[in-house]
Amino acid sequence: MKGLFALVVALALVAAASSQALAVEASEAPGAAPLAEGTVFPDVPLVGRITPELAASLGIASQTGPTPINTIDAEILIVEIFSMYCPFCQREAPTINALAGLIDKRGLANRIKLIGIAAGNSDTEVDIFRKKYTVPFALFSDASFAVHQRIGQVGTPFFYVLQKKPGSGYRIIHTHLGVIKSPTEFLGTITTKAGI
Repeated sequence: MKGLFALVVALALVAAASSQALAVEASEAPGAAPLAEGTVFPDVPLVGRITPELAASLGIASQTGPTPINTIDAEILIVEIFSMYCPFCQREAPTINALAGLIDKRGLANRIKLIGIAAGNSDTEVDIFRKKYTVPFALFSDASFAVHQRIGQVGTPFFYVLQKKPGSGYRIIHTHLGVIKSPTEFLGTITTKAGI
């Protein structure tokens, strides 16, 4: 009987550890209510310093003030919501950089763009994150959480994949909370859902 009890306890501990492993892939956000797939993404303002080269790659004017997200010239726009203080975002930065490289390598850089919006982070904090992780795509600040509130107060990292619809801005075609395990699989999901 003691052996059976020990086995039950061991199985319970393994199950608890497995569920904790799943729970640690994203920082929680109280009150999170992600926007639903199929809905129009709000035309939120993008704020922060980006290089003239990155601005040109997005088809926007050099960043001097807030830029509406709908002005980005992309068929598909991947928006990562992150925070420099999120340990999962830090751990995942090389994977997202690899995703950006994969988009370029597959010749999709003119159709698929990738940006990051830093929930609760200032321009200075975003610059620190950009430099530390050598981020090759545009990162924007959201120090006051104004954008974060409009897009569902999601945990981090969180991904909205948007597709441009003529006359209605961007529509959400895919969402993902937590760490991306495989850039190849994630890009495959995006291209399938976008029909490209």
